[in-house]
Amino acid sequence: MQKDKERIEENRKIITSLLSGAGTHKRLNNVNWLRHELSYTEPKTLFYIPNREQQPYLDYNCMKNIGEAYDYTIENSNKQIDAIEICKIHSILCTDTHIQGGLFRTSDKIIEIKINGERLKAPDFHLIPTILNEIVFKVNDPKIPVLNKALELHYDLIALQPFDDFNKRTSRLIMNWYLIQNGYRPIVFNQPTDKQKYINAISERAKGNIKAYNNYMYACMIRTQNEIIKLLRKSKIL
Repeated sequence: MQKDKERIEENRKIITSLLSGAGTHKRLNNVNWLRHELSYTEPKTLFYIPNREQQPYLDYNCMKNIGEAYDYTIENSNKQIDAIEICKIHSILCTDTHIQGGLFRTSDKIIEIKINGERLKAPDFHLIPTILNEIVFKVNDPKIPVLNKALELHYDLIALQPFDDFNKRTSRLIMNWYLIQNGYRPIVFNQPTDKQKYINAISERAKGNIKAYNNYMYACMIRTQNEIIKLLRKSKIL
């Protein structure tokens, strides 16, 4: 795990160097690639499940909303992440969908995460504001390393299930927003194997296996960084 952290920091320096003094073309390539992967490839990889008997997990409107939510994080990279901003991101993601955006759930909920075959129960809905404030407080703790806080922020929001739906996509965007604020690039889940591995990693974290969860997340982060580095090295300033 320590080697992965070191690799992440080395890649971060390489990306910073490649973007240092780079023209608009290179910077736009970087931003546009991330936006495409986060708002198109990633959601189709993770959640598109065609089923005649249920509402689609994904459509053009949902992908547009993800892109606009990502744009919001880029345009507001200096904003403090708090409960209001988390609700704001969820609200953007829910625009023109059947989900009421930015409103906490008002009933108990079972999560799809499984431990020993049993699906987990999210905390009582009455506790959402209190637990969300605790999550935000932890994010602002200077004693916890940035990467640890980013990954825990992602998991804690998924485990809390503050909203009726779109909790995982909200959690990923909030995690990536925090990474951007601290000089990192977003983590992209855009490989066919990520669909199951992503859920498995979250389930392992729910079991207390933090190492397995972190290892998977770090691997995805390194993969994303490598793809960005490859893109930037190929970019030509016209």
